[in-house]
Amino acid sequence: MGPQFVDFNADGITDIFTATFDGSPWVSYGSKEGFKKPEHVMDKEGSRILLAQYWDYGAKKWTSKDRTGGKGASAHAISALAFDWDGDGDLDIIMGDRDGGLWLCLNEGSAKEPKFATSSTQLMVGDKPLAAGGKVTNPRMVDWDGDGKVDLIVGTFEGKVLWYRNTAEKGQPKLEPAKTLLDKADNPKDQPGPEYGWYIDIVDYNGDGKLDIVVGAYTMFEMEKSEDSKVKASYPGRTPYIWVFKQKAAKQDRTKPDIER
Repeated sequence: MGPQFVDFNADGITDIFTATFDGSPWVSYGSKEGFKKPEHVMDKEGSRILLAQYWDYGAKKWTSKDRTGGKGASAHAISALAFDWDGDGDLDIIMGDRDGGLWLCLNEGSAKEPKFATSSTQLMVGDKPLAAGGKVTNPRMVDWDGDGKVDLIVGTFEGKVLWYRNTAEKGQPKLEPAKTLLDKADNPKDQPGPEYGWYIDIVDYNGDGKLDIVVGAYTMFEMEKSEDSKVKASYPGRTPYIWVFKQKAAKQDRTKPDIER
């Protein structure tokens, strides 16, 4: 899911925005009384936003309805991020496809009165569609290298964090090929860490001025501490944890992150 706290309708109140495995983004609008009941985000024609495969709550079955212009007949959105992609002052929607791509649904209205397009287009890296592999989970937009341009960071379901550097001076981002910021351990029993289902966020977790990576993921082990305080691991089955990977260097070089496991 990878929920995002954002003022989705520009009313000055924080909302909760996310997507689930049903294939569509949801929003829970904030109010003085608290968050309202979650609802599907609709396009300008009043239909729920989706890619191609989705759960039809009325028919109670998985259904296909292509909203990708024939580019992703099996595309299934499992995450979403609200971000002003084209720099026009309103929030657009980036959707993570479980096949490894990212899709853009533009807001053709305004910040306060959004009118989302009825179809989505693939995010591109150069002249090719972005293909993160490993089943994309959630995208995040953050200035990773400190050059004043907002970059794309992606967590994949099978255990990677990828950085797509933005080189555009203004307006719509122009993405370079991915660099790996984090990868799952080769032997997680010896080096306990997240294994799959990576949902990420980028934040200065410990307030030291350097960006850290927070990972919510599953493991197949259970952590225990031995008498000498070293971590050991056993394998009881799938277990969820939240992990924080901190920048260790005194001065962060975001092009070559020194990340503490």
